[in-house]
Amino acid sequence: MSKVITKIALFIGYLVFAAFSAYFTATSLSLNLMQGTSLWLIYIMVFIVALLAGWLLTKFIQQITEPTSKTLIVLEFLGFIVFWGVSFTTNVHYFFVQKNGFSVLNNELIAAKDYLTENSTEVQKRLEQEHLDARSVTESAVNNGLSSFRNELNNTLANHKGFGDQCILYLKGIEQELRRDTARYKDHNHYVIYNDATDRGYKGQTGRAQLQAIYDVFSRRVNGQLRWKLASIDRYYDLQKVEGRKYQSLLDTIAWLEKNDERRDLRTVQQDGSVKAYYSYSGQQNAIVIDHMPQEFLDAQIAYKTIEGDDGEEIQKMCGYKTYPSKHMFDTWTVWKEILKGYMPSYMTIIQWILISLIIDIVAFLLLFLFFKN
Repeated sequence: MSKVITKIALFIGYLVFAAFSAYFTATSLSLNLMQGTSLWLIYIMVFIVALLAGWLLTKFIQQITEPTSKTLIVLEFLGFIVFWGVSFTTNVHYFFVQKNGFSVLNNELIAAKDYLTENSTEVQKRLEQEHLDARSVTESAVNNGLSSFRNELNNTLANHKGFGDQCILYLKGIEQELRRDTARYKDHNHYVIYNDATDRGYKGQTGRAQLQAIYDVFSRRVNGQLRWKLASIDRYYDLQKVEGRKYQSLLDTIAWLEKNDERRDLRTVQQDGSVKAYYSYSGQQNAIVIDHMPQEFLDAQIAYKTIEGDDGEEIQKMCGYKTYPSKHMFDTWTVWKEILKGYMPSYMTIIQWILISLIIDIVAFLLLFLFFKN
């Protein structure tokens, strides 16, 4: 009777450990391999696999103690390794998400907020200064050119008096200044101040009244073209400032995520503390914040180290993450690849989840082996 009770106790103990292990595996698989499939359907399939793994391990041990076929030994061992390998890797992944899920999401949002806060202010200040500088440089250069034109027009020297070649050179210089950076500003104006076909009649005139009239004609042209150029500069920088306003919009969205109590937000997720809650919230956070962050932000979350290349030049090589991307967290194989490469941030510890997963599986298989042995 006591032997029956012992066998029942051993089998129940195995079922308890196997049930927990199967749940961890099923949850991990549901996150990245079988989206849309019921968790419990996956759980049933995984639990059956767990029973097979235990059975194969028991048969393998029996084959070692009482060998009947080398082929069976190999097949049973390989079958156990495959089934157990899936269980172990997914269990570690489950614990990783369960224990680090909130910190990954929260740290990513904080990093985005810090980047936007710093850059939204800096970008706006930089653009404002560039805008003022562009206007100032253009106005100054054009006005200086117009002043030089007027002085040359009224030059009393015998060879310079009146509208001559030097005056035309000054007008051409103003044209060149106005045409500068037209590609950058997407400005298609040709900025013609002096047209030889229509303005050659002015050449050689020296009378005071005539020169004043000439100056009035060209100053109106210059000022009209200057207004056009300044307007193109203004349009360009207004468009550039949209990026700064986009940053502010994202900051407002982050504030909503941090404080909104009516929908799933960070505080709700933290109180829930489940893998399912982390996964649901992650989709929202990525869709409305992270996916709209500039590439510079994403690059800034990667840590690099300097190494010497084959040609002796120093190159930058990725050595990990400063802030772990939440999109990677729910993919079992991505997480394991980055664990093995040492990419995990220093604040994320993995070894304890590996040990816990090993202990759970070892205890479960030991209980099953003792059950069959008894």
